[in-house]
Amino acid sequence: MKEFIYGWIQDIAFYTILMEVVLHVLPEQGQKKYLQFFMGIVLIILVISPVLSAAGLDGQLDEAYARQTYDQELQEFQRRQQMIEESYESRLEERVEKAAEELEKLEQEPGGTGEEQPAEEQEEEKSVEIPEIRVEIGEPEEG
Repeated sequence: MKEFIYGWIQDIAFYTILMEVVLHVLPEQGQKKYLQFFMGIVLIILVISPVLSAAGLDGQLDEAYARQTYDQELQEFQRRQQMIEESYESRLEERVEKAAEELEKLEQEPGGTGEEQPAEEQEEEKSVEIPEIRVEIGEPEEG
């Protein structure tokens, strides 16, 4: 118990010295009052931490903080996901519109998909043969 109290007093002393150093290094006076307010809250929590741990409230405090942090992160994630989905949808719509415009242009051009090809081109397409490809794996058979 004596070591616990000694450690607790060391923590308070270290925090107080650190707080004073930070306040003296801070260049702007306007921010000093906000920093003092925040550091005061932290000091209060540091001072009452043995009481909280004895009452079993430190676990509840940790859980509440973790839950609040989780909720904030979840909301931020959902917001970013919504923005990404909206961005994806808008880019997809732009691509579809662009493809539709290109298709309309191709249909309007002579020789496009909307008109028939000349008979010579059709005969050339029919006469093209694909050569047979044979792949053998291993040693060739003797026959």
